[in-house]
Amino acid sequence: MSEIIRNDYIDELKKWKYDHFIKVITGVRRSGKSTILQQYIKTLEHLNIESKWIQYYDFNVLDPNDFNWKSLKDKIIQNSDETKINYIFLDEVQDIPDFEKCVISLFENKEIKFDIYITGSNSKMFSKALATLFTGRSIEIRVYPLSFKEYYEYHESINTKLKTTEIFSKYMKYGGLPVLLGVVNNDDKMEKVLQKVFDDSVQVDIEQRHMIRTEFFYKIAEYIFLQVGQPISVNNIANFLKSNNNSKTNFKTIMRYIEWMEEAILLYKCNFMVTKTKNVLQTSGKFYACDTGIRNSECKWQIQNRGYLLENIIYLQLLRKGYKVFSGKMWNNKEIDFIASKKNIELYIQVTEKIDWDKNSNNYKREIGNLESIRNSHLKVVFSLFDESSITSNGIRIVNVVEWLMEKIPLMEKIE
Repeated sequence: MSEIIRNDYIDELKKWKYDHFIKVITGVRRSGKSTILQQYIKTLEHLNIESKWIQYYDFNVLDPNDFNWKSLKDKIIQNSDETKINYIFLDEVQDIPDFEKCVISLFENKEIKFDIYITGSNSKMFSKALATLFTGRSIEIRVYPLSFKEYYEYHESINTKLKTTEIFSKYMKYGGLPVLLGVVNNDDKMEKVLQKVFDDSVQVDIEQRHMIRTEFFYKIAEYIFLQVGQPISVNNIANFLKSNNNSKTNFKTIMRYIEWMEEAILLYKCNFMVTKTKNVLQTSGKFYACDTGIRNSECKWQIQNRGYLLENIIYLQLLRKGYKVFSGKMWNNKEIDFIASKKNIELYIQVTEKIDWDKNSNNYKREIGNLESIRNSHLKVVFSLFDESSITSNGIRIVNVVEWLMEKIPLMEKIE
């Protein structure tokens, strides 16, 4: 199997190499964090950093119960060189109690120099540490499943006979978890792998940390994934559970289960922003899956509305590109799919499979008309799966999804 070199992440790590920060790499399980660390270690070795100055502890393999924070710290110091910078990699370290004490102790060591990298698949455990001992001393790098460009390049490397549109359909259905590449030509195996990834995430990152009713949890997860890209309230979920003969619905329990899914990086919440005032509505928003394959697996492969899967893919790509992303709420209660901002760039985005160019059609009014009604000078974009990239007479960009994901057209902020 050809290996995909995740250059964007390696370049980001190289940028922070021995800057005096703890590098915190987070991402859903099997998104490729361990592989990225190993690829980065090879990069260090090519820079003449000897392997004896590099320590890699993989707690996917090592038993966290064999360590406590102090024994881990002592082992690292024992294997360190006082005359050199020591590169320390702690993979899935969150299962060691008080791991942050080990990390901060190494970071503050005055006698030995350490460059520290830690990974984990539970964002809350890291955010808790970041908010206390790591404040001002760390940077977070979020690892996402493969982008479509990476996914496509892998298929090219194995001389696939599939057309680009067929590869994209496969990507939309099965997602971009790197673990799938070894079985990419076997649909049955891919489905089993996706189910196992989700089950492992629930068991290790949620069930072992919290007392949950597993069947109840899975029903909530299925409902949220079915409603990807649509506004969801706790009331909606409670009514769904009642309609499925589960009368023991508790609003606080539902909210906690959603929070735990977010902590395990299985789910992202996209809050609403009022387009006129720029106020962010913390209590309302939409949810997107960490990966469309995981979403489809948990929804028993119900893929009736591809438009929402397109939204999910674009949402994740915007996050990869460093945008802060919200859903737009207009004064007349209409919505803009995304408001994405980065530095001095602000984008207003609609997503559709295909534009109906009849100006009286509901599709045109929703996708083009909603953007036209926003009276500001910021870029306005409609992502479409089937329309060609162009610019309308009123300056709205029509961007073909696949071309943009493949980076065959300029990034949106550079379109002239």
